[in-house]
Formats: sequence, C-alpha cells, structure tokens
Amino acid sequence: MAFEYTNNNNISLPLAVFLMYDDYNYDERSNSISATGLIRPIRQLVLAQQNPTEAKTVEISELVASRMGSAIHKGCEEAWTDLPTVKKALKTLGANDDAADSIRINPAFVKHGETPVYVEQRIEKTIDDFIISGQYDLVLDGVLNDFKSTSVWTYIFDSSADSYIKQGSIYKWLSPDKITSDYININYIFTDWSAAKAREKKDYPQFKAITKKYNLWSIEETENWIRNKLDTYKLHLNTPQEGLPECTDEELWATEETFKYYKNPNKLDRSTKNFKTMDEALIRKSEDGDVGIIKTVPGTVKHCPYCPVVSICTQAEAMRVSGRLIL
Repeated sequence: MAFEYTNNNNISLPLAVFLMYDDYNYDERSNSISATGLIRPIRQLVLAQQNPTEAKTVEISELVASRMGSAIHKGCEEAWTDLPTVKKALKTLGANDDAADSIRINPAFVKHGETPVYVEQRIEKTIDDFIISGQYDLVLDGVLNDFKSTSVWTYIFDSSADSYIKQGSIYKWLSPDKITSDYININYIFTDWSAAKAREKKDYPQFKAITKKYNLWSIEETENWIRNKLDTYKLHLNTPQEGLPECTDEELWATEETFKYYKNPNKLDRSTKNFKTMDEALIRKSEDGDVGIIKTVPGTVKHCPYCPVVSICTQAEAMRVSGRLIL
C-alpha cells in the first residue's frame, strides 16, 4: 500500500526515517478485510473504502505509537526464534530441562510431548465472498497472546477490553487448530508508567509490564458476529456519508459530560465538586444557598485522531465544533 506522507510538525530526518519504515505485508485484494479492520466502526470502514486516496494520507508525527507497537512485536518475534533465550527464560521461571527442550517454534506438525509456539503467523478464511485475514502475535501451547504498548489508563479503565476480545475471538475463529484456549492473554507494556504513582495508589499497576486474561467468544458466536458485521458493511458500501450510521460513544472512546460546581464564583481555578448530572449539581448549589455557579464540560472523544478518514467525516467535524473533539 502506497502512502502519502506529510510532515507538518517538522519531524527530523532520523526520526522520519524510523517512523516511515513499514515492512507490514498489506493485502491489496479488494474483498479482503483484516481482523483489526473488521472491528472498526462501520462508518470508518465504508468511508475508507469510498475514499481510498484520503485514507492513504499520513502525518509522520502521528506514527509514533504505531511504530513503537511494531518494534515491540518485531522484538517478540525475534526473541522467540532464539531458542537459547527461550530456554533461559523458561528455566528462570522455574521450568525443568524437559519443558525447555520440548519447545518447538512454528512447527509444521507437532509430535507427542512437544510444546508448539507459533509466532507472527498470518492466517485467512473466506466467508460470504470476503477474505478475513489476521496475523496474531504469539500462540503458546494453545493460548493466544497479544502485546499492547499503551497508557496506564487504558488498563485501569479497561477501555479497550471489547476490542481485545473481538480481535482475539476472530483469531481463534481463523485458527481453531492452533488456538485452543477460551481466553487471550493481553501483555500490557505501559508507555507512561510512574513508579511514584505505583507506590501511592493501590489500583495503579505495580509494574511497567503486566498480563491480563480476557475470555473469548465461542467459535459459533464469533462467526455470527462476523456475518452480521459483513452484512451491515455490504448494505452501506454505496451509502452517501449522510446516510451512514454514526459512530457510537463506545466506538469513539467517549468520556461523559461533566457538570462542575464552583461554590465561590470568584475562584474558578478548581471546582468544588464535579457531578455526572445537572440535577445533582443544582441540588448542591441549592444546599449552598444558590451562591455558586455550574459549568457544563462536554465529554470528549478519543478515537477520532486515530481514524484515517477523520478529515472528511462530517460527524467528526460536528463534534469538533461542539468541543467534543480536539484535533
């Protein structure tokens, strides 16, 4: 896939070369949809299909998170193909020599007593004239693992749980012979972890890297979801933008509207208390003798900046005007 790049933020040449390097094997078949693509909002999928040139324009400075994730995945792949390192890690974690010697990386077939490990394997399956494809990170003895470099708050609020479950379930549907577990391990690597906050807050992750288990859907449930998503996608392929379904708050990673109450109208640097509803704020204001003021702060959306068609999306423009979207 050929991208057009912009450098509006004056990224230096050394950084630009790193950020623009992309060895991903893109699938150019018109009827192919990746597992990650399938879980995107219908509006985004259709607009990208209708505006292929727009979807290929990329600002270099916005590639940092993507390239960090790619580097981690590449490091994982290379590490697992180095058997001495794998065996050393197993022994460090308490495994005996037999367990370490049983490891087989990307085997064509598995013999009795061997432990298969599949790394960065591309798989695909045809359904309803569409090719669904995917490339998982790691399958260790039947258990699917994915590596995510992300913020601590993504972990604390579990805001991406739905996406992780859908993506993992699609991978299992694609490769049920290798992915036999009914859960996925998400291996978080935090990009903004703070040792000080870990000491202060019990609900804060105590380490910079942590693993969490998520239950996957059944094969039947996953296939039903895929068929329904494809039906909706086909239904709207030729639908003008004004007729497309709008992205939901869940898909937009939207925060809730907040009502900030200030008891002293002359001190607005910090609110006295924040409320989820105007009624709650009005009750507090009444209790204080109606001397304070209430400011409504619209909820914001976090997903749009990562959408390749945000610049032409009328829903995004409306949210920008209303203050819900900051680009």
